[in-house]
Amino acid sequence: MPHEVHSVLFYSKKDIFKNRKIFIFITLAIIFATANIIFVNGLMDGMVSNDIDNTVESSIGHLNIYPKEDERFIDGIGIKEQRLKEMKEVEAYSPRLSASGVLSNKELSFPVVILGLDPEKEGRVTRLLEKLESGAAINSNDNAILVSSRLAEDLKLSAGDEATLAFETGNTREYRVKGIVRTGNLDFDSSAVIMPLNEANRQLGIDNKASVILIKLQNKEAADAYKPVLMQELEVSNVKTWKEEIEFLLRFSEAWRSFARVISAVGLIAAAVSVGIIIYINVIHKKRQIGIMKALGAKDSFVFKIFIMEAAIFGVIGVSIGDALGYLAIKYTEAHPFYDAVEQAWISARFDYYLLYNATLVSFAVTILSGVYPAIKASRMDIIKAIWGE
Repeated sequence: MPHEVHSVLFYSKKDIFKNRKIFIFITLAIIFATANIIFVNGLMDGMVSNDIDNTVESSIGHLNIYPKEDERFIDGIGIKEQRLKEMKEVEAYSPRLSASGVLSNKELSFPVVILGLDPEKEGRVTRLLEKLESGAAINSNDNAILVSSRLAEDLKLSAGDEATLAFETGNTREYRVKGIVRTGNLDFDSSAVIMPLNEANRQLGIDNKASVILIKLQNKEAADAYKPVLMQELEVSNVKTWKEEIEFLLRFSEAWRSFARVISAVGLIAAAVSVGIIIYINVIHKKRQIGIMKALGAKDSFVFKIFIMEAAIFGVIGVSIGDALGYLAIKYTEAHPFYDAVEQAWISARFDYYLLYNATLVSFAVTILSGVYPAIKASRMDIIKAIWGE
């Protein structure tokens, strides 16, 4: 048995390296197909992860407390904040107040969502106030507002301009636009006005209430486990984790991952077809050699193993180099991320060892399978017809 394996390996290597052009072509096809699986899926993982992280960091907390279903506001904010300070797993929190209004600039007016927040507390929970396209962030004592980017475009507003804000209570006041915010969230960027929480309370006639409390945990992955603890400690019933908040985004992300798998599969199929066709053509061109080999006593199984071994050698060389190339490509994009001006976030690929495992197993298996039919064809050749080249 070891002698037969040695012989199969000898004939396979001799046949493969005889024609360098064919060897290079097949190897390159496997290399790029393997590297494509790693890079495309790594890039998609990075984009999805960055998108999720950006959404969580700029818009929501790891846990978010909402009013009861039949109520508009959360009451007793002061007491709840005191309890949150005493909870070890809670790193920071930020109450927000939401209301409707109308923002005007000269003859232009648009309905808006007014978001009142404490800049210091918000900065410890989210990166919302860092998403500035121009201007500067507000502070608690400012008589100023931040306007979302698309709303600013519609109203022809720039940082430093004055705008009139009408509240749902009927109060109207002029504010300086201190900055323009772009988060990448279409709904938010189209209609949001951000202002200090104490000013929102004054204009809305509200005290010690909030529309939502955003909570940042020391570990966001612990949100599901900590949710019931929070509900019990604060005596609240409507709490959502960050995963529940972005459920649609998670489904959308999975669709993108499926798309990446399709792209990888197309490249892999193209490589497999190339390998199979070239090995098959090689079999046709070597009919006489196969016939002579059989005439000298080679069994069908021996001939079959030779061509399967050829596919295996192609696979080992191509997959190994493809793994290295895909790994280096991902590491390069990790070190050199590109900037998404829409979401104002850096995006890069993300490496995980499962990418190497999957690419190696799938590419090698497909390469072996692509050599099965040519190997069967070669092993079943009639000796006389093969020698005569028929």
